[in-house]
Amino acid sequence: MTIRSLFCLVCAVFLTHAVQAETLQPLAQIEQAAYIHAVNDAQASYDNPQIIVEPLDNRLRLQACETPLQAFSSSVSNTLGNRTIGVRCNAPVEWTVYVPVKVKVMRDVVVAARPLAANQRLGATDIKLEPMNIGDLRQGYLQTTEQVLGQQLKYPLAMGMVLPPRSLKSEKIVRRGEQIILVASAGSMEVRMNGTAMEDASMGEKVKVKNSSSQRVVEGIVYARGIVRVTM
Repeated sequence: MTIRSLFCLVCAVFLTHAVQAETLQPLAQIEQAAYIHAVNDAQASYDNPQIIVEPLDNRLRLQACETPLQAFSSSVSNTLGNRTIGVRCNAPVEWTVYVPVKVKVMRDVVVAARPLAANQRLGATDIKLEPMNIGDLRQGYLQTTEQVLGQQLKYPLAMGMVLPPRSLKSEKIVRRGEQIILVASAGSMEVRMNGTAMEDASMGEKVKVKNSSSQRVVEGIVYARGIVRVTM
């Protein structure tokens, strides 16, 4: 083989690879289509979402799409955490690629400012707000300290742990056997009587109370500490 022939062969191989490269779909465009779709979905429910796209395998070879890429998802738009976005091409060859993405939304949530014990009544020095990715908080979260102050913990929490709603219990302000004021209302008339609580109860809960005079058991609503209101 002459030098000229060898040169022509090398040029032909180079041009063939160049043409093949030009006909391949850039993976970055697929990732970008998935990113835009995920952002638009998340922005429908959240402010300032962060989208992390997992890079596609660079060994993936797809024919270049001659029509606009179509992104879609089977999950709802407000899904946080790990999602999968499909990207489809319709021509000249149909193909579909699924791109893993993660949706993060940072919010200030209530966390323990120090180690907290079970049944502890929470005060201002026990809690604080700290930014967290709410997509990772599967048990829920609270966003204001006002939702927590005065309530009790059902179980202990280490410093920095998130306080989910189910970790809290309202303080019992009426105790079984405690002497309470029973307030009975009928229109504008109000009668106050002494009574004995038959069970523990928190603010706004129903509780059974024995009237000290009639010995009759009635059911009322806890109105304040030591006060139960019933309707006549």
